[in-house]
Amino acid sequence: MKNYRKLSLPYVVWLLVLTGIPIIMMLIFSVSNVTSFSTFTFKFSDYAFSLTHASTAFSPVFFKAFLRSFLYAFISTILTILIGYPIAYIISRMKSKYKFLLLLIFIMPMWTNMLLRIQTLNNLFKPNSFLSNTIGISIDLTNYKSLKIILVMTIVYLPFMIFPCYTVLEKMDDSLLEASNDLGASPIKSFFKITLPLSLKGIFSGFIMVFLPSAMGFTIPQIVTDGDPNYAMIGQLIERQFMSSSPAYNVGSLMSLFILIFTLGSIYLISRVDQEGETLL
Repeated sequence: MKNYRKLSLPYVVWLLVLTGIPIIMMLIFSVSNVTSFSTFTFKFSDYAFSLTHASTAFSPVFFKAFLRSFLYAFISTILTILIGYPIAYIISRMKSKYKFLLLLIFIMPMWTNMLLRIQTLNNLFKPNSFLSNTIGISIDLTNYKSLKIILVMTIVYLPFMIFPCYTVLEKMDDSLLEASNDLGASPIKSFFKITLPLSLKGIFSGFIMVFLPSAMGFTIPQIVTDGDPNYAMIGQLIERQFMSSSPAYNVGSLMSLFILIFTLGSIYLISRVDQEGETLL
């Protein structure tokens, strides 16, 4: 095995350059008074240690956006469980040779650009949409922006719930269900006593994989609400610290560091629940 360690060198270099260095820069910015950054003129000697920006980074606006992000993400994640788990269960129990083709139907949307999918869904929820022009059905959610955010997140991230659940259910030993049936248990009782407990690992992995991008992303709320500050989520606040006309790299870095700690903690939970990594995409 040691002979193959050299093959991992390109990956290590790639990881250090594109992940390690940005994280180090983020850590430095989060505890300094830096407010702007330029690759050609930046000097560490021009800046000093400072945490005065912490009050801005963790202001009431930040906590409101943080709570809003968690609420929207939690609701959309629960919806993906209610929709995705039955889909995964049905496909895993199918004996048809076309079961993988059916699974492919849920994979195919992920092959398209995410921005295109979000914009398409957003257009469907407008009064003048493809549905209204073709079949006369109008789903106007213009005045229900919170609902639009949740629905779009649910649809976009639904595959991330289906796949972990399907992986666990597909590997389940059918002899356990046969034994339960032989002992006189009904199909419903067998499901709640055997199938559901054994598939909790997949549900938990799917929960994390849906919840994290839903809570931390900024693309969906930005497009769906046209940047309405009343519906701003934590990802949008961080993005504005870097992309505004008066950027605040220290504030954005401190916010990002908080989110990074939360994300790493979530990944650690996945590794503890699913130590073999069989449910991860």
